[in-house]
Amino acid sequence: MLHDILFRVRALFRRQSAETELDDELRFHFDHQVEKYVNSGMTKAEATRRARLEFGGEEQVKGECRDARGIGAFEILLMDFRYSLRSLLRSPVFSICAALTLALGIGANTAIFTVVNSVLLNPLPYPHPEELLAARKNDSLANLQDMQRQTTSFASSGGVNIEPMDFSGIGEPVRVHGAFMDAGLFQTLDVQPMLGRWISPSEDVKGGPRNVVLSYAFWRDFLSSDPQILGKAIRLSGNDFTVVGVMPRDFGLPEASPDVFVSLWTAYPSAAAERDVHFMHTYWRLKPGVILTQAQADLAQVDRRLAEQFPDSEKNRRTILVSLHERLVGNVRPALLVLFGAVGLVLLVSCANFAMLLMARGVARQRELMVRASLGASHRRLIEQRLTESTLLAIVGGAAGLVVAKLGTSLLLSLKPAALHRFQAFPMDARVFAFVFVISLLTGLVFGLLPATSATRNNIADALRENPNSTATAISRSFLQGFLITAEVAMALILLAGAGLLMKGFLHLRSVNPGFNPANVMTMYLQLPETRYPKIPSQTTFRRELLARLNALPGVTAAMITDLPLAGNYVGHRLVIDGRPAPEPGTEPEVQTLSVMGDYFHVMEIPLAAGRDFQNTDREGQPLVATVNQEFVREFFHGEDPIGKRIDWARQGEPHEWMTIIGVVGDVKHSGLNQPVDPAVYSLYSQNEEAWRRWMTLVIKTTAPSAPLVEEAKKQVWSLDSQIPVSSIQSMDDLLAESVAEQRFNLLLLAIFAALAVALAAVGIYGMIAYRVNRRTHEIGVYMALGAQPRDVLRLVMKDGIKLVLRGIALGVVGAIVFTRLMVNLLFEVKPTDPGTLTAVALLLAAVAVLACYIPARRALSIHPVTALRCE
Repeated sequence: MLHDILFRVRALFRRQSAETELDDELRFHFDHQVEKYVNSGMTKAEATRRARLEFGGEEQVKGECRDARGIGAFEILLMDFRYSLRSLLRSPVFSICAALTLALGIGANTAIFTVVNSVLLNPLPYPHPEELLAARKNDSLANLQDMQRQTTSFASSGGVNIEPMDFSGIGEPVRVHGAFMDAGLFQTLDVQPMLGRWISPSEDVKGGPRNVVLSYAFWRDFLSSDPQILGKAIRLSGNDFTVVGVMPRDFGLPEASPDVFVSLWTAYPSAAAERDVHFMHTYWRLKPGVILTQAQADLAQVDRRLAEQFPDSEKNRRTILVSLHERLVGNVRPALLVLFGAVGLVLLVSCANFAMLLMARGVARQRELMVRASLGASHRRLIEQRLTESTLLAIVGGAAGLVVAKLGTSLLLSLKPAALHRFQAFPMDARVFAFVFVISLLTGLVFGLLPATSATRNNIADALRENPNSTATAISRSFLQGFLITAEVAMALILLAGAGLLMKGFLHLRSVNPGFNPANVMTMYLQLPETRYPKIPSQTTFRRELLARLNALPGVTAAMITDLPLAGNYVGHRLVIDGRPAPEPGTEPEVQTLSVMGDYFHVMEIPLAAGRDFQNTDREGQPLVATVNQEFVREFFHGEDPIGKRIDWARQGEPHEWMTIIGVVGDVKHSGLNQPVDPAVYSLYSQNEEAWRRWMTLVIKTTAPSAPLVEEAKKQVWSLDSQIPVSSIQSMDDLLAESVAEQRFNLLLLAIFAALAVALAAVGIYGMIAYRVNRRTHEIGVYMALGAQPRDVLRLVMKDGIKLVLRGIALGVVGAIVFTRLMVNLLFEVKPTDPGTLTAVALLLAAVAVLACYIPARRALSIHPVTALRCE
């Protein structure tokens, strides 16, 4: 009773003389401001009014000062800003923690937004990009030329295919990327060369001159930026090409950045003449006023005419046009949006921690708020100043977030995701800076409002009269903390669930049998120039001699194949089977075709399921033979024994040159571990009549170190032909890792975001429990003085936190079930609602949260009852 009376007397005295009860630091700054204004020429009364206004004076004081000195709203804002800045500088630990908390959330969001901005929002780097369209499927040059002539909706169109070329004559021969194009490509993209001119339509014909346009990078790196390069010749794939132009520094094709640009007719005339060689990316520019649906209808009529005229190759053709922007970003958009949503949850967790930091600071500054209120500060003015402080902190956090974002985008580029291969950098333009400013401003205002309102809800009389641990403000503050912790845990669990699903899908993907053994296998790419190896015999001689030399090396077994597994590229042929009714022309099934030489299946350890492997007696001049994979047997023979059956490529004219199936080998994943296996036919280089298959990949198995092996293999190639580049040198293990690089990239980013969210949530839980232990020191002391056991104290301290964590986990599971459905396209053989994953991440988060509760609760056991009671 006596204690209560003394407390009320002290409270009454403080209400009556609050201005004289300022703490030393606040009084010092207040007096300093008064003295400053007096020295500037104000009277003592005017200076006091103005200082009170800066320290939170109420509206009538503002009115007096405005009348006296013309103070407006902007100057009031500056006063609040200066006061907030001084206040934050006096609390450097709090300021740094709050700014870093936001820097992590805002920086991660800015990094992903910078990528989204560059990939999805920025226009393509071509004039009038809204007029540019692209076909979803590749087409042939012959079809493209027919469509150009027979349509009226397009101002221009062009096609291109990227093929390797050999550049020689300057040092070691190297492999470069050549754009085999038609003359309409540059006109369609409407980009002028930096030097010289385009390849003209009159030159883009069969037998036309060998002219070349160089990329800026090729001109700089290989030709030393020679300003007199126009008219000079360079040697590409055994032929001399005359340089007629150099493209600008930042020019690249929509889907690639080739080194040189040549006419398809001069670089690959045999493919240019074939209507059924659908390997060109085609681009179209609409005429002004023409819309996509009109252009699509125009092309549909041409498709029908071509299907009727060339049923063997074009029977079921359908050209679908989309905007060029959609063609480029359509595949990457879902993953980017999922990552953007995930990083948004990280920001919300950061903001929740930020709000709790502000609430804790509000409690620590309760006396200051009471004094400011005694000086006449209204409830609205106190909130304004608290919001100014939180907004200033958020803007500082946003500025630090720009540094985090810059580091983040550099990390993204270092990971080299295949979906973003077109981008060399992700610049931060005005849209990115506006995004940072807006998100920082909103963070400061929105997440500073609740703590500011909570800290200033009670008036000065109530605050002085009541125990802070039992007031409505404390209850409200406790409720707000609980809400924020629950939200943090829920959002962290959603991110953990997403990362867990990607992890499970990735593990399933890596466990897929590729159909071969990648261990101790090195690969390298070669291509024979047409000028020196125009026919099959000369090609076969080179391949056979090279394999003999490589196999003579100690511990080496070598073979070769046209296209490596998991490379994603292969040539398809339409197929007919001897003894079965011939399908209607154009409807024959298409299979994957691969040429091999040497003991390829043994080197790659591809199992032989039936029949026999190729032998040395299977060569030119002997009966044609082929080996097929198991998927081929399942699709075309349905349990029937294929050994001895005959197949051939579908052609016009007779007689057929039948290949006899001599063996069945295991299925190999050529298009990717997450892609189905296609029916495949393996034939011999020496027996085919496709002289255009001049490329090959060496496959070398050895137990020796790879670096010496590669150098020795190069020497053997150059001993046969010193002008052939050896490129794409990599192990099959590396190729296997590259095939899942996109999935690994998505998993890594989401795992980082999830780990960041869990860490922030754990910090928030720890801070909340530590804060409550500090506020309940007296209660804990009484509890321990009455004989409570350590486990009872732990239960008392931890129970509220664990309740909030369980509530957050329950909400997070519901949220995960809803939001992970958006990730269905990113998952491999995993359902978005996989119960095992949801259970595992919930238990993991619960364990982290319990630990975050336990550490500060454990500290409560060290409180001495006497010390705790003395705190009251």
